[in-house]
Formats: sequence, structure tokens, C-alpha cells
Amino acid sequence: MPQIKTFQALRPQPDLAQLVSSKSWDSNHNHISRAIMENYDYSYLHVVKPHLNFTDPERIPDKHYPFARQKFLDMKKLEVLVKEDQPCYYLYQLTDVKLQISYTGIVGLASVDDYLEGKIKVHENTLSKKEEALVKHVDYVKAVGEPVLLTFEGGDWYDKLVGQVESVKPLFDFVGDEAVHTEIWPITDPELQASIRSHMEALPAFYIADGHHRSAGAVRYGQKMRTEHPEYTGEESFNYFLSFFIPTDKLKIFEFNRLVKDLGTLSKAEFLAALEENFILEEIGHSKLQIKKKNHLFGMYLDKTWYGLDLKPGVSVGDSVLDKLDVSILENLILKNILHIHDSKSDDRLSFVDGTKGIHRLQELVDIGEFQVAFSLYPTKIEEVVAVADHKMIMPPKSTWFEPKLRTGLLIYEMD
Repeated sequence: MPQIKTFQALRPQPDLAQLVSSKSWDSNHNHISRAIMENYDYSYLHVVKPHLNFTDPERIPDKHYPFARQKFLDMKKLEVLVKEDQPCYYLYQLTDVKLQISYTGIVGLASVDDYLEGKIKVHENTLSKKEEALVKHVDYVKAVGEPVLLTFEGGDWYDKLVGQVESVKPLFDFVGDEAVHTEIWPITDPELQASIRSHMEALPAFYIADGHHRSAGAVRYGQKMRTEHPEYTGEESFNYFLSFFIPTDKLKIFEFNRLVKDLGTLSKAEFLAALEENFILEEIGHSKLQIKKKNHLFGMYLDKTWYGLDLKPGVSVGDSVLDKLDVSILENLILKNILHIHDSKSDDRLSFVDGTKGIHRLQELVDIGEFQVAFSLYPTKIEEVVAVADHKMIMPPKSTWFEPKLRTGLLIYEMD
């Protein structure tokens, strides 16, 4: 059964937590990150984005990562970052102030061996280049400041745990610039820790929701260290990686919509005719998309007009759980068969916009001429993600956008 291990986090002083930490390191555009870094010498972004302190056009690990390591050591020396007194778990809650949606999970350590043995299941492929960059960063800095998002089947025990832990004052309690209220409680009580372990380690598996590259990079780093230290016992820090564990019913999945620069060699009339072979087209107009959302019903924006694309009954899409996903249907029947976009990872005609940006963003990008057509999708269900992972299948690129997105630099896992 999969493990969840306590750890002694390296963390900011409570009064500095908001300044030190930032939005998920890959959520901010570089110009925003650079402005934050210029205003505060001890933002953790200096550690995760050290290249922004230089004028080099590309990242140069052997030049930039030593800077990150020194910045990290300075933050420890000045006690901007301090070590927790004892190993513990952390209850981590984020609340979107505008939408009044809360996400609550447990931060602890997941096992490299569990990943290798399939007890931590994946649904996305990763790029070796990104994995290697993450390994090199950990090699220099010896710390990870953003957890992988793992999901699991919760239950009443989890809700009772949350209620009990939340009854005391949190260690961190602030509202960031992005209007997200962050609260964190250390879970130090031995009985509560034992309860967490007994319930979660009885599960058959955890599932990666967000952070496939971070987890794959952590595993690759662990394997590298094992090769360099063949006498390892399994308890060394490199055998684990920082994770945020959240029940499947406590997270939210948004769709990843598609934008295409052009119709290739097809005219508009030819494109619409090709679509009608497999879809029922309903012209809606220029106003905001107003169709009932359901599986196998897509929105399409073309030439200042919204259309509903409803998959015709009897159209064969395949028998597997992967074939039946909306993202797979769109990819196979439209992107590949009609628009001849055969590699969603690399074709520069295709772009993606996550569903948190709203449907108006798709319309705006088409209206200004940056793209010719946009497709909106119904969000993939967590049950579909789990089923794909259980069948050891891989979803198309950009199939899901998971919330929450955790802050960087709040709870840091320091390597020996």
C-alpha cells in the first residue's frame, strides 16, 4: 500500500510567509515574477526562477542554479526560512475569496518506490528535457518548494480530521494578491498522524492530478542518488518527494480549450461540411456560448459565430475509456482527421487556454485574428482520469486543469 510520510518542513517565518512565497512557480508570467523578485530579495522565486536575475536569453543551469543555491542558503542564514521543530503533516487550505471555493489537503511525503511500483498512478506523459532540468535544480539547491498534487478516495474520517485540526489557530493565515486565502496547520499530534497513515496507507493507490513532471523529476533524482549511494537504506530524503494529498471530491477540474490558427487548405464551407459527417451543428450566434454542457457536446467559435457540435448517435469513437474522452474525440475526429494536426504537443497551429480564463477569452483571441477557430470542451471528470490511470493509459496533452494551484516556497522539503 502507498506511503505518506511526515517531514520537518523548512518554511518562512509566519509574518514573512506572504512575501517569501508566491503563486505556483509556473503560473506567473516572467515579467510578473521579475517584478516580484526586484521588489523583494527573499522571494522564493529567486530560488525557483534564478535565470530571471540574469540577462541570458536561455537558462544556463551551471550559471543560474548556483545563484539559486546561494539565495536559498542566505534565506536560511537570516532565518527568513526556519526548520519545523518536529516531523509532522500539514493541513493546507486555500480559499478562492471571489468564488468562495475552498480546497483542503494534507502535505506530506510520497514514496519514490511507490511511484516505481505503480502505487502512484499517472495519466500524462512527461518530457525528458523538463525532467532533467528539475533533477539538475534539485542537485544544486537540495530543496523542493512546491508539492505534487496527489488525489485519493476520501471519506468521513477525512472531514472529521479537517474539522478537528481547523479548530485551532493556523500557523499561516493570509490573503495573497491573487485573492486566495491561505491557511496552514501543522499536524503534530501522534494520534492524528497515526489516523492519517492508517486510512491513507490502506488505499490501493494515489493518483497524480497535477505535477507529472515534478514527480517524474523527483523519481529520476532519487534513482540518480541511489546509483551514487548503492548502500542507501531507503530512509534517505531522496527516496521521497513533497506532495499535497487531496480527496477526489475536494478538488476541481476545469477544461483545457483549444485554439487553431487556421483551417489549413480548407475553406469555411468545406470545414463545416467535414464536421457535419460526425456532428450535428447548431448555429448559436456571436453572443456568449449558451449551450447545455454535457459530454460529447462541444462549442466552436468561427467567423464571429458560436456553434454547438453534438456528436451524432452511432458515430464510432472507440471502445476504451480513453477513446471516449471528449478531448480524445476532439483530437481524433477534428484536429487529426479534418485539420491534420497530428501532434498536439508540437504543432504550432494549436494552442490551449485553461477553463479558468472563461469562454470570452476564446472569443477574444479569434476576433483579434490571432486564431481562426476555437473549441470549448466539457471538463474531464475525475472518474475518467482515475479510469485512464488504472488502465495505464495516457491522456492527450492538456486534457485537464486541476485546482487548487499551490504556492511556491511555503512548505519546503530540504534534501540531505
